[in-house]
Amino acid sequence: MQFKIRGRGITLAEEVKRFAEEKANKLANFGIDILLVDMVLEEDHNKTEDKAARAKMLIDIPGKNIEATGEGKTIFAAINKAQENAIRQLSERNKKIESKSRFVKGKQIIRRLFRQD
Repeated sequence: MQFKIRGRGITLAEEVKRFAEEKANKLANFGIDILLVDMVLEEDHNKTEDKAARAKMLIDIPGKNIEATGEGKTIFAAINKAQENAIRQLSERNKKIESKSRFVKGKQIIRRLFRQD
């Protein structure tokens, strides 16, 4: 898995980069082949205090890519919310893949039962 982090309008400290990379590495636990995690971090102090920072994760996986965003008071809170959003989407995708594979297996069993030799 490759990881890319960018700051839009801000310079990123090493602490923020390490924190973001730790959170992105936890996404690999879902068994889905993640090719790239592209994270864009930005701060906008003109917004309300609760939404001063924004994190956007673009997760490149085979098939349809996933986009997760999070807003918070600090960059760290925004990264946490983006990770929670990404985890939710990856688990939904995992469930969808499992249900399709079960359906295909069921069809194969039924075909074997009713096959005329």
